[in-house]
Amino acid sequence: MKWLKAALVGALGSLVMFALMMLGIHGTGIAPFNLPPSAAFLEQVGLNVGPIPLLVHFGYGATWSMVLIALYGSDTDVRAGLTLAVALWLFMMLVYSPLIGWGVFGFGGAAHGLSPDDPLYLGSPVKYLGATLLLHLIYGAIIGGLTPAWVELEAREGASV
Repeated sequence: MKWLKAALVGALGSLVMFALMMLGIHGTGIAPFNLPPSAAFLEQVGLNVGPIPLLVHFGYGATWSMVLIALYGSDTDVRAGLTLAVALWLFMMLVYSPLIGWGVFGFGGAAHGLSPDDPLYLGSPVKYLGATLLLHLIYGAIIGGLTPAWVELEAREGASV
């Protein structure tokens, strides 16, 4: 049951991230991209169809929430969640972003030369860095804060009591 609860906490964190991205893209227009990164990656590989981007986004969030408690056990807290979130953000900047065509840390990618209405267009790298880091920190705070409150966690093996 703890894994299901952890997955639900991760899905909630992903929902908040998704809602904020949609607000930034469609509501305020301040987002530096036209598609959330998960959808942009799938667009790049030709799989941005139907519910697949949402399933990937929520599946990713649920999985990493479970990884958080696998790594930290009863030591799971907001700090652990934020640490994991920063690691995920760095992975995104160094691996995932270049695969999309957005460049390392949003710099030097082919997407900057695309038309602003292209689905894979990326605007300001500084806005990209700030927006994605903020979204990851929000996710990390949610999974690190809610998991210990809602999921019964056992001490990790070998941990001192």
